[in-house]
Amino acid sequence: MQWMAWLCERSHGVSARKAQRPKKHAASMSLLITCENGGNRVPTFVADAFRSASAATDLASPLGYDLAALAAARELAAQTHAPLLVCPFSRLAIDVNHSLHHRQLYSRYTKRLPEAVRTRLVRNVYEPYRCQVHSAIEHLLQKSAYVVHLAVRTFPLQGRSGPRRTDIGLVYDPCREDERELCLDWHEELYFEVPWVRVRRNYPVRGRRDSLIKSLRERYSPAEYLGVEVHLNQAWAARATRIRQETFAGIGETLATILEIESMPSFGAA
Repeated sequence: MQWMAWLCERSHGVSARKAQRPKKHAASMSLLITCENGGNRVPTFVADAFRSASAATDLASPLGYDLAALAAARELAAQTHAPLLVCPFSRLAIDVNHSLHHRQLYSRYTKRLPEAVRTRLVRNVYEPYRCQVHSAIEHLLQKSAYVVHLAVRTFPLQGRSGPRRTDIGLVYDPCREDERELCLDWHEELYFEVPWVRVRRNYPVRGRRDSLIKSLRERYSPAEYLGVEVHLNQAWAARATRIRQETFAGIGETLATILEIESMPSFGAA
């Protein structure tokens, strides 16, 4: 009985907090979902750099191909009717999620290639994908007051200091109020609707780190752009099981709830 009383009190407190908060109008919002690490293609002009057995192994692993993030992004896009953009090339060629000055822009397979080849990677892979994302946001802003952009990726179970016990990380800029409030609401919805997952905010990375979303925050004002990274633990997200599909469905349904959009049923296979 004490547990039920606490649960009712907490639920009422959440509802009251949401009711008191100034809220954006959902009807004036558009949602965009991206997956920067969803492909493992390698441009033909750098194919020789990936002919070793270790390169082939890395390309087929989460280092080069985030298949779990791609599955989650597709599920979210299907449930929320949102457009989905996926980079078809492996981040082992060039990581489109990093800025051009970042030391991990190129992998160990491409960072020692001639400058002319690396510049070609920027021109043929990096810039076209980033321009595609910019164009999508500009298009959505023509019909909506603001865009919510979710970038989906995964993280390995083992971190530098040991196992990561978090299942889902919601990563945002704490200085952007709307991003912070959106993630607070989403965290709470997940707590009640998907109780078997452990959720943390700004984990396993900080929201203001170098990323595609950070560059978009510099381009768009807080009033017209909200960027959130959704990080999923590979311990469960990389395993094609029923619980994974149920979790993907729960993530999509709770997202639809906080954004006040109609959610499609999840019919995806595990």
